[in-house]
Amino acid sequence: TQQLTDDVAALQKALAELTSSQASMDKIRLEEHEVFVNNKADNEQGLEGVKMALKILRDYYAKDADHEAASGAGNGIIGMLEVVESDLTKSLAEMGIEEQTAQTEYDRQTQENKINKATKEQSVKYKTKELKSLAVRTSEAKSDLEAEHAERAAVQDYSAKLDNTCVAKPETYEE
Repeated sequence: TQQLTDDVAALQKALAELTSSQASMDKIRLEEHEVFVNNKADNEQGLEGVKMALKILRDYYAKDADHEAASGAGNGIIGMLEVVESDLTKSLAEMGIEEQTAQTEYDRQTQENKINKATKEQSVKYKTKELKSLAVRTSEAKSDLEAEHAERAAVQDYSAKLDNTCVAKPETYEE
């Protein structure tokens, strides 16, 4: 029974640690997701701004022939904005992949924790049931042992009385 008691205590400790670990993971994942949402919104807003700037510059330099002399500088600015647009698009895609990977890993670990928790809870349940069963059987055995001792004592008392009554005692020859 001591081994079962120790096993149950170890399982309950492991369950508490697992619950604590899952709560910590939940908190971290929530924080990561909030950072992603904020950064994604910032990047999307920046990307829209760069696209708008590109459209305005392209329209501006395409309409007016008076800007022929400045078109080289305009093309340089447009080229730089296109690089910024590309970098923002790439950054946005990478952030999405990182978020998806983190979410997938979180989901996998959470499922694994659920399975471990269910397994440990069932082990605790069955070991506790076994402990109760052993306690009942031990109690019954003690009760049976006490009853046997009482019966044996009663038989010994009765045997002693019969010995006094049935066994012939030699008479002494004293007068």
